[in-house]
Amino acid sequence: MIVIVTVGFVLRLFHLTLVPLRGDEAFSVQYWAGQPLSVSLAKTATIEPHPLLTYAIFRGWGLIAGTSELAMRFLPALIGLLGIPAIFAIGKRLGNKQIGLVAALLFALHPFEIWHAQDVRNYAIWAGMSLIALWLGLRALDKQRNRDWLLYAVVASVAANIFYMELLTIAAFGIYVLITYWGKWKTIFLWSVAAAIAGGLSIASFVIFQLPLFMHGGYPGSVGGALNISEMWTHFLPVLNFGEITLPLETLDGLWSVIAIVLLSGLVVLWLKQRRMALWLTLLALLPPIFLTVLSTRLSVFAPRYILSVAPAFLLIFASLIVFLYQQKRSIIAPLGAVILLSGWLVISGASLRNYYFDPAYAKTKNWPVLAHYLQQNSQPDDVIIQSAADSAFGYYYHQNQMVEAPDVALPATPTQPTADIRTVLEKYSQQKTAIWQVGQEFSEWPNAGIVKGWLDEHMQLVLSGAPGGLNMLEYKNWQVATDEIAHTTSATFANVVNLISYKILPPSEPNGNMTVWLYWKPLTTTGTPLKVFVHLLGATNPATNSPLWTQDDRFPQNGRISSQNWSTAETYRDVYTVPMSGVPNGQYTLEVGLYDPTTNTRLKVGAADSYILQTIELK
Repeated sequence: MIVIVTVGFVLRLFHLTLVPLRGDEAFSVQYWAGQPLSVSLAKTATIEPHPLLTYAIFRGWGLIAGTSELAMRFLPALIGLLGIPAIFAIGKRLGNKQIGLVAALLFALHPFEIWHAQDVRNYAIWAGMSLIALWLGLRALDKQRNRDWLLYAVVASVAANIFYMELLTIAAFGIYVLITYWGKWKTIFLWSVAAAIAGGLSIASFVIFQLPLFMHGGYPGSVGGALNISEMWTHFLPVLNFGEITLPLETLDGLWSVIAIVLLSGLVVLWLKQRRMALWLTLLALLPPIFLTVLSTRLSVFAPRYILSVAPAFLLIFASLIVFLYQQKRSIIAPLGAVILLSGWLVISGASLRNYYFDPAYAKTKNWPVLAHYLQQNSQPDDVIIQSAADSAFGYYYHQNQMVEAPDVALPATPTQPTADIRTVLEKYSQQKTAIWQVGQEFSEWPNAGIVKGWLDEHMQLVLSGAPGGLNMLEYKNWQVATDEIAHTTSATFANVVNLISYKILPPSEPNGNMTVWLYWKPLTTTGTPLKVFVHLLGATNPATNSPLWTQDDRFPQNGRISSQNWSTAETYRDVYTVPMSGVPNGQYTLEVGLYDPTTNTRLKVGAADSYILQTIELK
């Protein structure tokens, strides 16, 4: 057992801080652990419905251990680990030591439990305490001692005051007590008192801190899926056994029938051999999902994590089947079947964990620190940064230094923010700010999704597009060039038609991204035919083109918005070009720019040359 706990602990600490905090985690650090408990209860608890102990535990831990990524993720990893000995004790009490050991091994390796154990939220903490409460409840039923019921009441109260959905588990346990101990009124009374204490404290927390929110319709639920009852077995069942985003969706959803057959087989065996154990596990496995489905008709809470407490019941059913088959000695078929089933379960869990630990495609979040660092280095204090996703992870990383930085705002601030209000805000920013940055991915299901980008595309010039850290990033400026925007001047006159008075080269914001070039034109005259601009990256001979050309951008000025036939000699124009850098090897390159007549391919002269060298670039 010590080995199993050690393995579970190592897996919960492995790569603990490799991936940055996701948005909900950053929110927990900032508003659960990072501010006084009185503030959390007065403000945060009234908009994010979690019980009192969630805020108290995270705040206390933050004061003791600090609010670093390591410290905050260590808390759920540590408390969630308690589920391993707890499920062992439950399996041993319900069946035998072998069932407990198999269940403990499966829990130690459980991808969904590990994912949440490395997440700065209250789910893993709740899961660990819920298992301890179940074990104490079984112990109280067995011993029939007041002190055991008191212990159950205390731990069940803790679990229910960490996460409200523990009440579903308490209810399922209570129905088991009523069915099994009907007529034993003292036992039912003692359970009722314990459940009343746990439920009463949890409900009191809800009434004090969150009831007004629900009474006024201010909380539709967190980001959960729409109610689709079929997903309870086609999606929830595989997720609660092998993880949610750590396997390809088609693979995950294709497992449900196999899992269902295996678990039903385990229940059949239990009903034939140990009916009380079968009843207890059946109720714990089925009733919380049913209760959640009913709740989901009123709230958007139809998500597997809200019934994480059901996962141990599945593991105990499976462990019971494995042990039963392995103990059948009359034929080698049954023990061999047990080995095959357990091996298959472990292989799928291992594949899920491999994806989670090592494959960036399955990372729980994008690299917010990279985006934050890029903006810290490239935005100006007079800019504004719009968070389309209103993700707390951005603010957590963006504000971690003492630099003078551009302010960041959420827009839309809510899914119900009127379109007119959003446009008014954008109009104000366009007049007051030197640049508007839009970062993150909009929530497509929000009714006002796309309003921000649509307005910016219509009224401002897109001057930069990238994805640092895998996150969308756009920069917009007014079309009219401010005089203080010209950082340095250059002198390149193209055939007495136009002057290139300045330029700016922006390296790719992410590996294999685009290099962005801003050209500032000052027209001297108009032309009879529209001219095109080319930006070339030249180096050693490119085998693909058999020329020095490696990559380029070639288009009409401002992508056709203006033309050399009618541009104004009184204006300065900012012209943006994106040069793809994917596949360009390291080495020395020259970046050149020029204009030409597309009908004759004749280039305009710059002195004796037909292009102007902007800069020599070394790629390393």
